[in-house]
Amino acid sequence: MVAASASLLLVASASAYVYWADGQNGRIGRANNDGTDVEPNFIPGTGALPTGVAVDASHVYWVNQNGNSIGRANLDGSGANNSFIAGVTKPNWIAVNATSIFWSTVGGQIGKAKIDGSAVQKELISAIPEPCGVALDSGHVYWTDIGSLGNPAYIGRAGLDGSNPERHFVTIPGSSFPCGLAVNSANLFWSEPGFLGPNGTRIGRANTNTGTGADPSFIGDASGPCGIAVHGSQLFWANSGTDTIARANTDGTDVNEGLLATGGNEICGIAVDDLASPPAPPACCDRPEEGQSGGQPGGGTTPAPAVAPLVKLISGPGGKLAGGRASFRFGADQPGARFQCQLNGGNPKPCNSPKRYSGLKPGRYVFKVWATGAGGKSAKPAKRGFRVPAA
Repeated sequence: MVAASASLLLVASASAYVYWADGQNGRIGRANNDGTDVEPNFIPGTGALPTGVAVDASHVYWVNQNGNSIGRANLDGSGANNSFIAGVTKPNWIAVNATSIFWSTVGGQIGKAKIDGSAVQKELISAIPEPCGVALDSGHVYWTDIGSLGNPAYIGRAGLDGSNPERHFVTIPGSSFPCGLAVNSANLFWSEPGFLGPNGTRIGRANTNTGTGADPSFIGDASGPCGIAVHGSQLFWANSGTDTIARANTDGTDVNEGLLATGGNEICGIAVDDLASPPAPPACCDRPEEGQSGGQPGGGTTPAPAVAPLVKLISGPGGKLAGGRASFRFGADQPGARFQCQLNGGNPKPCNSPKRYSGLKPGRYVFKVWATGAGGKSAKPAKRGFRVPAA
């Protein structure tokens, strides 16, 4: 009996952005997280040696290592301010959450400020021999400590208020300058550009909760991997040796060392936004061809239980907004799905793709869209934050 395998994917694959710091050219680049639409000069003129980069629902942030400052711009690249936080000596990495900004410095500190740049604490955590990468989860700030040549390197962690520091939470065996750092609920991931030794080809991994199981060669054959970011089920890292962005699954499979060419030089920091996480293709099973039995008595088939559709943004505001206009394209993984749209917390209303808005006043906005099908309404909306700048 011949079976036909079918799957439905009615939307495009790119729905979030990957950002990188271009140290040599002093700029931030951006592309879709599937490697398309590369913008090497997305935020130009970011200052002296931008290294780390981070993103939240409204802004892109970066550190100017030789400019002793932290910069910020709107998500559309406008309003760049290279001295958003000034007087930070030699910052080299950055991470953000909904309320705070964290950074590491060459001098051995982890700093912190409120997300609006106020309440600066330059030494939230101090006396770290050589900190580099910084990452956050809901309860901890993590950092890489490169140690010194010939000695072990570590990953440390502390509470988000700097309390209870565990300076040797992970011991990295045989490491050479672990710099980039990313975290999810299962694992810590780090990258080794190899600036102090020969091992600039590896991505490492350890258990997030216990710090055990350190595997410095979880992924190999990279080219000076500098920054690293985790987004859903995927890892992204910046290859400073080839100035490319690479991607793999978080289980180490499907490694693509040349996802995109950045068009830059000395690529290091990397971030991926969570504004519209791409859903996985829907699970699908073999379906009998017409006229074939599906195994039920009487030759019938067992119907699959109805499930709510997955909704996905295909495109939305990303460039310079003009005239208070915004347009969104979206889709679902089920044919015939119906949609509801919401802007800035208003009541969701029926809508179709593309959904267009005009006459928007300057300010910040969040667009959300849900899909409804035979299995009900999608559990989570697809969403994107954007900003209409002042004229």
